Amino acid sequence: MELRTIEQNIKRSLLSLPYRVKLVFVFSLLILTTGILLGSITYYQVAKSSQERTEEYQIQLAVQINRNLDRYLKEMQITSLSPLYNQEVMDILKNHQTPSDKTMFPPANERITLWRYISSLIHMRNEIKGIHIMGNDGTIFSNLDSNTVMLKVFDRNSEWLKKIEKADGEWVLLPLHQPNYYLRKDVTVFSVARLIRDPESYQPLGIIKIDLKEELIQDILSRTNKASSIFILNKENQFIYPKEKDQLMGNTILSKINLFKENNHMNISIKGRNYLVVYNESPYSGVKMIMLTPSATILSEVNHIRKVMIIVVLIGIFISLLLAFMLSKPLVGSIYILRKAMENVQKGNLNQRVSIQSNDEIGQLGNGFNHMINEIDRLVSEVYKTGLREKEAEIKALQSQMNPHFLYNTLETINMLALTNGNLEVSDMVSSLGRLLRYTIDNSSKIVTLKEELSFIHSYIAIQKVRMGEDLQYVEEIEPSLHHILIPKLVLQPFVENAIIHGLFGQGGRIVIKAESKNESVEIMIDDNGKGVTAERLEELRKSLETGETNPTQNHIGIAMPNVHERIQLLYGKKYGMKLDGQEHRGFSVILTMPIHRRGTEKIERNISG
Repeated sequence: MELRTIEQNIKRSLLSLPYRVKLVFVFSLLILTTGILLGSITYYQVAKSSQERTEEYQIQLAVQINRNLDRYLKEMQITSLSPLYNQEVMDILKNHQTPSDKTMFPPANERITLWRYISSLIHMRNEIKGIHIMGNDGTIFSNLDSNTVMLKVFDRNSEWLKKIEKADGEWVLLPLHQPNYYLRKDVTVFSVARLIRDPESYQPLGIIKIDLKEELIQDILSRTNKASSIFILNKENQFIYPKEKDQLMGNTILSKINLFKENNHMNISIKGRNYLVVYNESPYSGVKMIMLTPSATILSEVNHIRKVMIIVVLIGIFISLLLAFMLSKPLVGSIYILRKAMENVQKGNLNQRVSIQSNDEIGQLGNGFNHMINEIDRLVSEVYKTGLREKEAEIKALQSQMNPHFLYNTLETINMLALTNGNLEVSDMVSSLGRLLRYTIDNSSKIVTLKEELSFIHSYIAIQKVRMGEDLQYVEEIEPSLHHILIPKLVLQPFVENAIIHGLFGQGGRIVIKAESKNESVEIMIDDNGKGVTAERLEELRKSLETGETNPTQNHIGIAMPNVHERIQLLYGKKYGMKLDGQEHRGFSVILTMPIHRRGTEKIERNISG
């Protein structure tokens, strides 16, 4: 409940701010929302595109590095086969088959022969640290001098040596290691080696070992991103590159090696930093290339774009604030003028007018305000004048109230005289005339029952029968349940009068009034068998119902029909009204359609009487 109250107070405070402040706030909010929306979408798209491009580039780069390394390893393994095709080399190795712990060194002619042979293999290959051919007795023949490499190996339990012997003549890629035949113990190399066998007897004669500098891999990796960390492993997941002291994430890489095999690229977190990992394994050498690129490096350009966009949004907000203050001044000034004028009108000063030169919505409001005040001023004057007229009318009405009473009293006196003299026809005629006068003059109700309206028709027919006698016949065919429905007053009499004057007078005839209910509506038909109307006259009357136009030269009924039709539609709606039918010498009929309303429906009676 407290939170809701706080929200309502904040909303009320915002709505109570001056219009100029709200305008500036809306301007800033629009710029900020647009900037954040566009910036977020742009940042997401650029980041996604940059990530995809980097992934594709890193994958291609890893594949290319492995291909280059494979190409070089193929050359080295072919080089390692060359002693098998040199008989002089094979003969020298056969002289060094018996292991010996003595410090006997090979003859000079053997050393020179193999030095020349090895030097031919290493010519113009600076990435090769050295090529060494070792006999089974531990003798070493190398392209390097005796100040760099020992002439004999006495420790034959080295791991690298066991791997070469285990390969049994296949070429072997040795990871980074420090061979024991170098006089400097800090020399680290990775090597391609092979066991040398006699092609005839298949007896092992020695080994050939090609030591490669770490700079070879560095040269192959020169095109990679400096921020990327690259790890190269052999089949046994031993590091070929880099050295152990540079393997800060080595253990993490080895622990996730199986995960990398399933996905050639993925995002991982190592020691709290996110990296893009690209994995590639050579089908030839089994060398595994793992490349780690920090996500921050990949998104560095995108982050720069984000900073620029933030600056642009801030500049946009500043400009919007400036423009809002500049543009809102004339706008708020016009609103202030309107507000002051309205306050004066509220105090009762109707002489207020505003002068706003602009043609925008505020200018239109000003014009509307001026027009409204003019109309209010005019209506106030009219109401005042109407009030005076109503007072005068009331006085006149009071003065004229004696006239109807005088007329009713006179008719009653005539009726008494007629009864006294035994003239019953005159008495009936005077009584009917009195009822007609009371019905037409009484303004207390504009809505009557069908029974009351028919009673009025009876009085009218009684008077007309005095004139026409039995030539005038009148018949009612009314459903008993319809006698108490409500209809507009004096809606039937004009058509009965029309039937007598224009249809039956001079020749006699019959008038029939029928009423029946149909789907919550009532249809009342006034039908006569008199002179009727021509087709042209019938069409003219129907047209006058549609248009509502009447000709001043028309007779009483020509004016009454459109009036009654319009009156019914105003009261009940367009689907109700009047229909006409007739033929010349065959009578004329009018059908009135109205909804069925009865007394007690107060809402309906108010709508009808109003």
